[in-house]
Amino acid sequence: MDTKKIGRFLKMLRKEKGLTQEQLAEILSVSGRTVSRWETGTNMPDLSILIQMAEFYEVEVKEILDGERKSEIMEKELKETLSKVADYHKLEKEKAEKAGNLAFSLTFAVCALTIVIQLIVTGELAAVLGETIILLAGGAVYIGIMVYNGIWETGSKVKSTPFTDIITSGVCGSIFSAVLAFYYARLGAAMEQILPAAAKFFIGITIMSFAVLRILAGFSHKKKEKEA
Repeated sequence: MDTKKIGRFLKMLRKEKGLTQEQLAEILSVSGRTVSRWETGTNMPDLSILIQMAEFYEVEVKEILDGERKSEIMEKELKETLSKVADYHKLEKEKAEKAGNLAFSLTFAVCALTIVIQLIVTGELAAVLGETIILLAGGAVYIGIMVYNGIWETGSKVKSTPFTDIITSGVCGSIFSAVLAFYYARLGAAMEQILPAAAKFFIGITIMSFAVLRILAGFSHKKKEKEA
């Protein structure tokens, strides 16, 4: 029981009636000092006086003991309930978004791996050109939808920062450069030709990937700011 809170509530009720401590003390047949001690939370009214005060102020005894009106309690509980429901809804939405992003990422990775294997086996770019264009177009559309909805960064626990983006770009650049080098080797190119070409490709694809990731993160951040 918070006696300080009860005291503040009793003081508020008295002021709503437009009474001084002395006037209330006279009505309740107590001293002004006693009323003062109630309102500072130093002491509590006897049960008989508590019932009398509840009737006089037209409130319930429970409301006095709670230190606030029932409507205020109900409003507070309603706000807490709505806040919990909103948090739960947000959590479920984030779970669905992460599941969708993960499913797309896995599908995209499997398709890309299939194209790489087909390229290595056949050694012909023309054989996988159509599949590559379709895959890239589908990926661009899906990423565009995620950015538009402001959920680009919710599909992963890793926050998009310049550091994480450069690491991601470097890994992607390394993988594609290795595939390119293997492809050139299959065509019979000399190592003196393969290494410079792979290095240039690595630098180019890393820079391009980093720029794309930062642009996507920027758009997603702006989208979230507008919705906030």
